[in-house]
Amino acid sequence: MVVLCVSVTVSCAIQQVKQKSETPESVQEKETVLSMHKPKEPLPPKYETTDRIEIKTTLGSFVVGLYGKAAPRTVENFLSYVDRGFYSGLIFHRVIAGFMIQGGGFDSALNRAQTENPLKLEIIPGIKHEPGTISMARTSDLHSATSQFFVCVTAATQLNGTYAAFGAVESGYEVVEAISRVATTSATTPQGPSMADVPSTPVVIESVARITAQR
Repeated sequence: MVVLCVSVTVSCAIQQVKQKSETPESVQEKETVLSMHKPKEPLPPKYETTDRIEIKTTLGSFVVGLYGKAAPRTVENFLSYVDRGFYSGLIFHRVIAGFMIQGGGFDSALNRAQTENPLKLEIIPGIKHEPGTISMARTSDLHSATSQFFVCVTAATQLNGTYAAFGAVESGYEVVEAISRVATTSATTPQGPSMADVPSTPVVIESVARITAQR
C-alpha cells in the first residue's frame, strides 16, 4: 500500500505539472519532481581480489589481497617475482615509522637483487594509499618500478595517482605495524651509496607465496 500511495502521489504531481504551460519554471518544477523519484546510480564496485599472497618475515606473517583485474600488469609483474621465489631471503630495507615499510630489493648484506625490466606505471582510478595499501616502489622516474614494494601504515595522500597501488593487507596488519616500529640506522651498501632508515636488526622476508583466494 505504501508503494502504491507513492506512485499515485508522483503521478498526480507530474500530471499537474503537465497541465501548466512549458515555461522555464514549469519545466524545472517537472524535472525536480522526476529527479526526486529517479533511481539512484549504483555504487562503484569494490576492487576485486583476484589473488592472495602470504608474506612471511622474521617478525611474523601477513596476507595481502591483490587487485589483478584493476591493475593487471602490476599484479602480473609482482606475481612473476613471487612464483620464482625471488623475495625469499631479501629484507625490508627501508622502514619509516608512521609512514611505510619497503622491501623486495636488497638482501641482509644490502646487496641489490637483480630484477627484470622496469614496469610502466599503472594507476587504478580513485585508489588511495591508506593503512595496509601495498604499492610499487620506484625512483623519481614514474616508470622505474621493478620488484620493490611498500606497505603503508598511514594515509599517504601525496602518493595517490603517482604510485602504483595494487592491493591491500587483509590479515596480519599488526605484523606490518610491528615492522614499522623497529629501530633503524644508516648503512653503506656494497655498491657504495649510503642508505637511511635501514632496520638495525634485519627484518628478513622468509617467503612470499600465493595462497588460495577466498571468494
